[in-house]
Parts: sequence; structure tokens; C-alpha cells
Amino acid sequence: MTLTDAQIERYSRQIIVPRVGGRGQERLLAARMLLAGDARDIEAPLAYLVGAGVGTIAVRLSGDQDGFTEKIAAARELNAGVSVTVGDESEGRVDLALLIVGSEAARKVADEIVSYREVRARVVARLDAPGKIAVIPGGSPSPRTVDASMHPGVGTRSEAADFIAMLATAEAFKLIAGYAENPSRATIEFDGYETRVRVHP
Repeated sequence: MTLTDAQIERYSRQIIVPRVGGRGQERLLAARMLLAGDARDIEAPLAYLVGAGVGTIAVRLSGDQDGFTEKIAAARELNAGVSVTVGDESEGRVDLALLIVGSEAARKVADEIVSYREVRARVVARLDAPGKIAVIPGGSPSPRTVDASMHPGVGTRSEAADFIAMLATAEAFKLIAGYAENPSRATIEFDGYETRVRVHP
């Protein structure tokens, strides 16, 4: 995919970012992504990803979907060049799944998605205290063997939950754009707003 002049103008602030550039933007526009979680937790990440130009985003909601139709319509208005759908993308290629776990219902949906074979990479954010993010690039072993992010029982919501969700979104952006040449599996652990990164061999 070659960027058009209109796309270069629209995404110019991202294109000038070191290690993103035009090639990274082309990857974003060509990407197929699955975003899952509770409506309240995926609203801001959805707006960010649509604005960034992720080409196709399938949203899988856990729990109550009331009012989310308007959010989808707003996302489509924000960037008409991005396709946003609500539903199950278990069939076909998915470049990355961003799974935001803020409730037990969201954990169950995320657990189903982890087993999808056509998902190349995953970012899993746990919003319960103390909070953590598992970054699982394409070609990594099953997420179940990397981290206990999907363990049952979602506890008390972290005070930094919104921050964690957006940091997970930034990690998803980096994986799709090819920000790192050979990204490593990693777990980002939180103590309030302080973080510790563990890289897995």
C-alpha cells in the first residue's frame, strides 16, 4: 500500500515520529485489529486507534452495549478511512487483538479470543489492582504460557485503570506499526502509576 497525498497530510504528525514513518503508517492502514472489553474501557482506545488510522477494527463488547452504537458512529465520523464493526472476528486474519480486562465479563471474552488461531499478536491489559499489561508479539508462544494475565477472578479496579488501558493501546500501536524491529514478549507491572517492565526470553 502506498500512502496518498491526503493520507500523508492527515497522518503527518505520526509519520514524522522516529521508527514509525511512512512504512509504519502503511502497516497501520493495512492492519486488521480486534478490540475487546467493556464499553467504558474501550471507548478512549477506540477513538485513539481510529484517529491513528488502523485500517479495520472489529469491536467485541462484553456486557452492556447500550449507547455504544453512537460511539461507533462517532468513530466512523472521526476517520472515514477506517472500518469499525461490532462483532466477532474469530474468522480470518487478525493482526493484533487488544484485550482490555476490567471485569469478569471482559475476562471471559478475552479468554475466548486468546484461543483464536488467526490472531498474530496480542496485548492484554488487566485493569484490576495492581494492574498489568502483557505484550505478546506475533510468533510468540501461546499467551497462556507467557503470563497469568487471563487467570480467573477480576479484583478491585486499579486507580490507574484508564492510564493502563491507554498505555496498552500505545503498545498495540507500536506492534502494528513495527516500531521495534524484533519486539520481545514483555509484562508491564504497575504500582499506582509507577511501572516495571519484565522482558521474557
